[in-house]
Amino acid sequence: MKQQQEPGRPVLAILCTFLHFILVLLHVVTLVLDISGIEHRLVVQMTSGNEIWVTILSASSQAFYAIYCTILVYLMQRLSFLKNVTRRQTVTMLHDTVNAWSGLGSALECLWRQSTIPASWWSILSITVYLACVFTLHVISSSIIQLQTFNATVDVSATKFSYWPSPDVDLMAIQWQTVSALVPTLGRFADLQPEGMGLYGATLYDIIQPTDISGHAIVNASSFKANCGLVHNSMLNYSPEINADNFGYYTLNPPLSKFNRTMTFRDRLVHPYPDQVTINPAISLFFPGPTVAFMISTAVDSSSLPDNETVQHVYWEYPPMSFIGSPQPPLIYNMYDIHIVACTIDVQPHVATVDVQTNQLLGLSPSLGPDASGEWEVWSASEEEPKWDIWSPPSTGPLRHEKWLVSPFASGAHHPVGWCMNQDRASCYGISLLEIFFMQQIGIDIVIPDPTIWGSGQVLASAPPTPKKVLCSRDQFESALSRAYAAVLWTGGQLGADGGGFNRTNENTTISQQLLQWHLGINLWPLAFALTCSLVMLALSLRVTSGMHERNNTIPINSAGVLQMVWLTNRLRVLTDLVSDIEDPREDILRAAGMVNVDLLRGSNDV
Repeated sequence: MKQQQEPGRPVLAILCTFLHFILVLLHVVTLVLDISGIEHRLVVQMTSGNEIWVTILSASSQAFYAIYCTILVYLMQRLSFLKNVTRRQTVTMLHDTVNAWSGLGSALECLWRQSTIPASWWSILSITVYLACVFTLHVISSSIIQLQTFNATVDVSATKFSYWPSPDVDLMAIQWQTVSALVPTLGRFADLQPEGMGLYGATLYDIIQPTDISGHAIVNASSFKANCGLVHNSMLNYSPEINADNFGYYTLNPPLSKFNRTMTFRDRLVHPYPDQVTINPAISLFFPGPTVAFMISTAVDSSSLPDNETVQHVYWEYPPMSFIGSPQPPLIYNMYDIHIVACTIDVQPHVATVDVQTNQLLGLSPSLGPDASGEWEVWSASEEEPKWDIWSPPSTGPLRHEKWLVSPFASGAHHPVGWCMNQDRASCYGISLLEIFFMQQIGIDIVIPDPTIWGSGQVLASAPPTPKKVLCSRDQFESALSRAYAAVLWTGGQLGADGGGFNRTNENTTISQQLLQWHLGINLWPLAFALTCSLVMLALSLRVTSGMHERNNTIPINSAGVLQMVWLTNRLRVLTDLVSDIEDPREDILRAAGMVNVDLLRGSNDV
């Protein structure tokens, strides 16, 4: 029998080992890239039309593994056949090995048939495992490397508007009548919607000019913080005079006297009717720095204050009933008690994070601390006077200038009807709309009785009633006052200088835009399976190519097809004898008959 030499057999063995090693190295390098995170630097913008890159990457990965594994399977199948036909073995083993390389299904079938006639357990198991690894690489190939979405932060320039008045704004020149009249209407009109427009409770924050860009911006913010207390009557005391047009004597002691001694001077005091809260500009001037004083004609409940320590005794002067034509009787004087509440207004700076599109406040740093719960206490001057930049106008006289903090309450729009103790104009006072709004915020609703009209005032010709209201908690009072000041400044900025407020300043700022992008990502679990499969395939390839790098034996056939088997059967007597006596060509019978050793290189049998 003439035999032929198989050319390039060592070359195939070297190429097979090299390609398997390259596959393992590829997965090891991919693992190193995943650990280092270098692959994340490859970024693709997620825009319309770029979705095709996901498909291209997935299809490319599958095509690469399909072509690469096809080459590997061809080399392994070829080298396995060459190794089997050049050594002495049973015909059944050669049959099972050739059939197993037909595909994973055939390999599993051959592996199952080893349970009846075990021709070569290890060889068939190796082929099955190898083809299973190839199948696994096909399945996971598209998920090893993918384009993954992530939120990228890009800095973009934008314009921001500040609701905090600039230092050159004259707050005393603002038309507080207009501003204060609009504060109670916040949220009811389109242009007075504070939500997302720079006002959050007692906090004013800058906003970003409307833009289509999405993202977050870091802006400035300021929060009003009121610190209130009841004024001790040993610090400030008012002694009214009888029948003196509401005049009386103020007695000031340090720290209000400013000269470290007791000061007494005469002035008029028009005090509120019971169950009211009004600001007093004259008394506010006694207090240092940004401090305002309110006159409280309600009851005060505080277990931490002894009785009468903060009480101011005042008189309500009202005319008695008289008949027409009778001489005017003298006024009746009825004493009742009021309290003075002093509030120091501080401003706390913050750094705010806002949503660029909606201007919603997302966060403050430092955050707003919770209001400390506590009862009313005696007011005391701060050790360090609060410093902030909206005093206006500058102080020019020996006394401190008039405080703008009083103006929204005292100089704002007033209720059309005032209160009068008697027909003397000196006994009349009015309540501003902002004061009414403030009282509503702290739980006091003013009930205006049907008055006897005298000009624009209500002559309450009766003794004042006992207060029915109890002053709210200190926290509620401070919170409502802080929100009121923030609201008036926000409204002033919203109106602008032409509308009676002030013009907001604008400047460029940088916003952090959130963009959805792709970056190259490596999935660890699919990579781990791929690396394991490639290592197993490398080990099996080394077993197949073992001893084939030097030898280049001659073989009678170069494949195991039907024609080659017919040719071998015609020339090898042992093969002719195997099939000559078999009448039932079932697989099990033929495999049993083929359990004889043959050596195709010698062309002879050895049973």
